[in-house]
Amino acid sequence: MTLDPLGIRQRLGRKMWSPAHPMGPDGWAYRHTNGVSSVIVTSAPHGEPVTDWVHASVAHADRMPEYDDLKMLHRAVFGDGWAYQVFAPPSEHINIHQFALHLFGRLDGRPVLPDFTDGTGSI
Repeated sequence: MTLDPLGIRQRLGRKMWSPAHPMGPDGWAYRHTNGVSSVIVTSAPHGEPVTDWVHASVAHADRMPEYDDLKMLHRAVFGDGWAYQVFAPPSEHINIHQFALHLFGRLDGRPVLPDFTDGTGSI
């Protein structure tokens, strides 16, 4: 299973986002036509057992992305799969862009957290 750069751009909105540009060994970068927004999607194996994970970020040059931006990113990259926003301890937090938010999930879209609803539909 690999990332689908054309499908991601289609779900982002082909008329609003640039064609995918290679990013690292297995990733893609997209620029919005507004000139100030970007999306980066990469994939790499992690964990035990080794599983392919996806990192997706959305950034704006002048402001923090909003919740709707994260929903758009989730839909475009993970579709119906699970993705997570991670809050690392301050000692392990890495910030290379002050106005970026990130989602992480397995490439196969499977959940990694337990079902906190225990089947009841709410926490």
